[in-house]
Amino acid sequence: MTSDSSNKNSVERVQSPASRRSSRLCSFGIALLFILLTLVGSAAVVTIFGARTYHWRAFDLEVSIYPSMTGSTRLRFIPLGEVVAASHKTPLSLQISLTGIAFDDAKKLITKPPPRKALEVEFNQAAHKDIRDFAQRQILFGAVGGLIAPFLIRPKRFRFWLLSSAIGGGFVALIFLMTLRTFNPAAFESPKYTGSLMQAEWIITLVKDGFNKAEALSEKLKNVAANLSKLYERINGVPGILADDQTISILHITDIHNNPAAVAFVRELVHTTRVDMVIDTGDLTDFGSPLEAELSKGMAQIRVPYIFLAGNHDSPAVLAAVRKYATAIIMEGNPIVVKGLSILGSSDPSSKKGGANSVDTPPAALLEAGNALKYAYQKASSPPDIVCVHDPRQGEPLIGSAKLILCGHEHRSYMEIKNGTIICNAGTTGAAGGRYFDKVAGVPLSASILRFSRPPHAHLLFIDRIILDGELNQYSISRETFKL
Repeated sequence: MTSDSSNKNSVERVQSPASRRSSRLCSFGIALLFILLTLVGSAAVVTIFGARTYHWRAFDLEVSIYPSMTGSTRLRFIPLGEVVAASHKTPLSLQISLTGIAFDDAKKLITKPPPRKALEVEFNQAAHKDIRDFAQRQILFGAVGGLIAPFLIRPKRFRFWLLSSAIGGGFVALIFLMTLRTFNPAAFESPKYTGSLMQAEWIITLVKDGFNKAEALSEKLKNVAANLSKLYERINGVPGILADDQTISILHITDIHNNPAAVAFVRELVHTTRVDMVIDTGDLTDFGSPLEAELSKGMAQIRVPYIFLAGNHDSPAVLAAVRKYATAIIMEGNPIVVKGLSILGSSDPSSKKGGANSVDTPPAALLEAGNALKYAYQKASSPPDIVCVHDPRQGEPLIGSAKLILCGHEHRSYMEIKNGTIICNAGTTGAAGGRYFDKVAGVPLSASILRFSRPPHAHLLFIDRIILDGELNQYSISRETFKL
């Protein structure tokens, strides 16, 4: 008995080191699994439930975070697209989405903006407050998410539940702290764009210094308009020019692209040159939103007929806003008669989109729209005096039959004659909108004034192309005359 007992103890002493190692490995594996489940649970709960919406002035902004291989900030302008910048070094993507706009509040902000400095202070205070609130919520969600580990493993001791919660909350807090420490605002100087925003890379520049440039542009254009009116009076004082009561004059504008300074310039031109009507061949806006239509509502103050067709950047919402102008007339594919002149035009097919979709109108759609316009031209009781389109390609089916085609879209002012048809492109009266601020020398601003003899024998007498260079230091009026 004694010998057997001694042998048994000897065997136990030989096996115990291996057992201990196995036990330690098992404990380490369980601890590692416990920590991994805690971190995964924390990240999952923060990602799924952590989104929070904040309201500032007229805007609803949804803020959320989720794991990412590279640290980035995503500014989402639903449904326009995203602006993405590699802004920090932690494996976290911060997403800020514009989810709603209170248009009444936005209208007040646009029409009666508070002082710029006061607005910046207010925004910074609101942003700091919201960031603190958001961080505290995410840490709380991280602590709750960490409880997934003990829920699955079911430890017998309550301290493991407290430990997992502390690890989850601490993990989120650490990530937030490192994100703030490595955050680099300069990353937004070279962001990436997706969706429709790929066509608007000037937004960042406009946000940085557009206010000052827009104010300077507006003042400069006011002076230019006054000087142009004097020059125009001298040109029209040349012997042989028919008197105003014997003619009808038209201001042809196009491609305003949200430029409020250009809207004021147009109003000044209408007043100083005493035109009888304004024809706008589209792209009043960039994305076709109702808010953008508010930027251009100064057109409603024009006291002569304002004849409008939508460009590829406009939308049904823009058309609805323009219809409310007291003097507005929308071209919709059938001839209209204004001041005795017959005018035919139709909007760009892309303007019928129900949202911010692609603004690149397919050639086939332009051809189809052009053929429909040609059919309306041929069906008219008498040939229209003027045909209007936004994109010159839409007017191609009418070359050879139409007398005069007015267009825009190309941001280039020109006048040419093809197969007996006069084609007048007014270029861009808005200097291509915000794109103006993205050019060192600006974008030339242009418009045209057309003069007709009065009906019943209406005839185009001349076209005056007004062009201001990109820096607005030089301007010119070039006249092309046409024989009766």
